Amino acid sequence: MNDSIKFNGLQAREHIKSGALAVLAAARVAVESIKESEKAKKVCAGILAALVLILTALVSFRVAESREAAKYEAWKERFVNDYISQQEAAERGMPIDPKEELRKSEITAIAQFIRGVRRFNYSTDDFITAVWGMSARIRNPQYPGTLIEVIQQPDQWLGYSSDTEVTKEDYATAEKVWNAVFNADHPEVSSDFVYASFEAEGITLRDTWEISTRTHFWRWEG
Repeated sequence: MNDSIKFNGLQAREHIKSGALAVLAAARVAVESIKESEKAKKVCAGILAALVLILTALVSFRVAESREAAKYEAWKERFVNDYISQQEAAERGMPIDPKEELRKSEITAIAQFIRGVRRFNYSTDDFITAVWGMSARIRNPQYPGTLIEVIQQPDQWLGYSSDTEVTKEDYATAEKVWNAVFNADHPEVSSDFVYASFEAEGITLRDTWEISTRTHFWRWEG
């Protein structure tokens, strides 16, 4: 009787042991499966991230490409129109006036400056003030002697870029500004006022780089 009980106890322990080992084996397989699943997830996540980067780069490239194409088309249109105008003038026997060509190029440069600062809601008086500052530099021996050279000096005139596309409104405003400054009977401001302050309240000229008690300010009041 005791031997039978002992035998049955041993059998039970063996069954429990076998069951435990089976459970452990199943758990190990489950853990490995989970690990593989996590690896797969990480690999998939990496592939998706790479695809996102590639797609982003392609989109950026296409946007840049379309912008460059638009700039080229605008330049081509201006070039063709200028060429046609010159040919028509030549056919009519009208000489091409270099002064008029210079005036147009200066007005275009001013219009590009105006377009660059439109977002600040500056008035026409503000634009005239700024261009009087450009005029002061032209008359000041420490600066270049032409408007194009002055306005194209790097990092001098907020918003200006020679690549900026202008509207008819920008050009019309620029022509009004050009006439107010370069058709004036006499300079409205001395050649010392070569520094411009671009503030929320408007554009102001001053005659010293660093503002101090010796600084004088000026702005156009039309």
